[in-house]
Amino acid sequence: MSINSKKRSERSSCVVATCKHYASKTKEEGFDISFHRFPIKNIEICNMWVHKCRRGDKWNPKTSLIYSKHFTQDSFVRNLKAELLGYTPKVRLLKPDAVPTLHLPPDHSQSITSSSAIN
Repeated sequence: MSINSKKRSERSSCVVATCKHYASKTKEEGFDISFHRFPIKNIEICNMWVHKCRRGDKWNPKTSLIYSKHFTQDSFVRNLKAELLGYTPKVRLLKPDAVPTLHLPPDHSQSITSSSAIN
């Protein structure tokens, strides 16, 4: 695998430790999903995201994505125009304080330490 294809793969797949979803797979299977960048400007929320991913290896939150199924519906900004007109919006935005809470690996914080927190 070339360096460029490895970078492309890392950017288009979910960084949560147990998640196997990646952009091209979910598009092929027709899932209504989205991938979201880490909120690196909000250190506190970003560090919560990093902890929720429960990765034991070294990775970079600045280039990583999380699959939308790790967030509750309440985590997303409502698109009132789409709701009123009855269509599915192309872009789904997360609220600034959204934290992934669904379909996450078990918390083994005593044995797994992540070296990817933003400082």
